[in-house]
Amino acid sequence: MSDIRRVWTENRLTVIGRKDDVALFNCSNWKRKLRARFCEQMLRLKGRSIWEFKTETPPIEFLKKLSAHWPGLVLLLDYESMRERIKGLAKARAGELEHYKISY
Repeated sequence: MSDIRRVWTENRLTVIGRKDDVALFNCSNWKRKLRARFCEQMLRLKGRSIWEFKTETPPIEFLKKLSAHWPGLVLLLDYESMRERIKGLAKARAGELEHYKISY
């Protein structure tokens, strides 16, 4: 992502699982896999972590692949693409994905 003007999707990722698994996830290369930019950790508790970041498009397929590598975690993604006027929610666990989106 070389041009900030191409960053159109706001994302909020909640990671839920065992304390040790969440800590390992936070230290992993998940940001690179989701092509996340401007990452900021908003909350860190035992067994829960919340991150906010930006991407070019909603990272739904990347989230599904990432969850397959972390089967003990639940990954919840809340995203909004203002330019395309789309709001969405995705839940990924062990490679399985539930995804809902609305247009406004």
